Amino acid sequence: MATSNQVRAKIESFARQLAEEFGEIDEEGALSWLDAIETRAVEIGDAVTTELLKKQSADRPVEEESKCSKCGRLGRYKGQRERELVGRRGPVPISEAEYFCPSCRRSFFPEYASDRR
Repeated sequence: MATSNQVRAKIESFARQLAEEFGEIDEEGALSWLDAIETRAVEIGDAVTTELLKKQSADRPVEEESKCSKCGRLGRYKGQRERELVGRRGPVPISEAEYFCPSCRRSFFPEYASDRR
């Protein structure tokens, strides 16, 4: 796992590379030059966030069984399912493990202790 300093260095390098690729910022429709740059940066940040969430949700470890949050019994792994969650910056499509509880006769997504605050 990369340290926060390694991640920051990678992001800074990526930002310089993008700035070179994109060239001049189009100020048309922006309140100012700074507003135009910030708008571009937010768009890039949102795209990076979406891709990270998609990738990391798909890479979560899958168990053959998981406890049903409704009845507490074990449900069987059904497969990966695409669904949309709403994050801080808006909707994000993710892929995650779906389970089926034979007692409740319903599909569910497991709760992870790391998801709770």
